[in-house]
Amino acid sequence: MQSAKPQGSRLRPVADPLERVGFVSKGDKTLLNHKAQQDYYDTIVERYFRFCSDHHNDFDAAHASLPISSSNDATSNPPAAQPAPKTSPSGKGIPPPSAELSKLLLSLRKLREGILATSATTPLEFAQRVHYFSIRLSILAQHPPSYFPSLEHCLNKLHSRSHPMPDSEVKDIVTYLILDYACRQENLVSAFELRARARRECAFQSLAVDRVLTALMHDNWVVFWQVHKTVDSYTRAVMNWAVDRVRRHALKAVGSAYINAPVDWIVGGCTGDDVNWTWEKLQHKENLGWQREGDLIIIRRPKPRPPPNPQAEKALQ
Repeated sequence: MQSAKPQGSRLRPVADPLERVGFVSKGDKTLLNHKAQQDYYDTIVERYFRFCSDHHNDFDAAHASLPISSSNDATSNPPAAQPAPKTSPSGKGIPPPSAELSKLLLSLRKLREGILATSATTPLEFAQRVHYFSIRLSILAQHPPSYFPSLEHCLNKLHSRSHPMPDSEVKDIVTYLILDYACRQENLVSAFELRARARRECAFQSLAVDRVLTALMHDNWVVFWQVHKTVDSYTRAVMNWAVDRVRRHALKAVGSAYINAPVDWIVGGCTGDDVNWTWEKLQHKENLGWQREGDLIIIRRPKPRPPPNPQAEKALQ
């Protein structure tokens, strides 16, 4: 007697704990309980630490893996994550960074919705901690819809005289918001206004912010790149919104002022980074018609002088 064929497992795969929770705005009530909020937050933090460990060799690339949306709508969700393969190319079962990052950002939005819905009972210190963590992760991921509303919410709602956030966190939040106005939104008026208000209300001081605003106001790419190299990764990530236009302005200024220039000076000076940029990469990226001759970049060639006209010279005598 032949044995029956083994039946396939009827057990459903265990659902991702981050995906089991839904949005409060869509009727899910899981995150209307503070204990559930705390547990969900702990899961998000643990998953993010795992994400950083999995991609420690390409940390910046992993955080930049989300497709950059052309919309800055602050109400939009993170880009939808594509289904992750069962294993990574290395066979370790690591999902693509874009898929995991999108899931983390979406989970943080669910948590922020739950905290907002229970603001009367959720400890304010917990709300502050969640928003600060969310801001910094979202900044590294270059996802303004996730960090910009939280920046404003922290300053206008969560930080108060009765429940102040730590001074270091307030300074970080003000710095990120000023630079987002200046670098991403190209709104220097709002950036200067916020800096003035922060100076009055919380004695805000930042040499880096001052130098960036001055550099953008006066199109001083040299100072901008100097600051870009010295600030921390979060501040640099916000500044990165301006790097394309700073680089292009530098190239335009060089092109109008010089006939030729050393290749190293153009690549390093205009991009602020002579490690990851080469002349060939810069030429292709910016569609430059300049030509390289050895160590020189020929920006434009002087027009040849017309040959002398003896008859005209004789007529002038």
